[in-house]
Amino acid sequence: MRHGLGLAAAALAAVTAGPAAAAADPNVETVTAVGSSGGVVARCPQGWTPGNPHITNGDGTPLAPNQRWHYGPIEGGDGFAGWIAPYLNSPPPPDTIALTITCTRC
Repeated sequence: MRHGLGLAAAALAAVTAGPAAAAADPNVETVTAVGSSGGVVARCPQGWTPGNPHITNGDGTPLAPNQRWHYGPIEGGDGFAGWIAPYLNSPPPPDTIALTITCTRC
């Protein structure tokens, strides 16, 4: 799927809950991309399957309860793209957003 929103690949960082979490299941990894509310892309390592996408403010805090957002799978199926536009009856988009996905080793 292509998104014509000029999605910028954001600084991508693997986020883990520490060594204990990594030791608990080496086949699961959490990936977070932080960038402009105009669009971020979070991708899994090659051969891993993405799932459980969710969007927060760039600092990780929850979005406003009435904030409208959108995410969907990207072409190639190795991640998700997410964005927040200035939707009707929704607060203005935050300056930055974080898109977090769970990657599972196939």
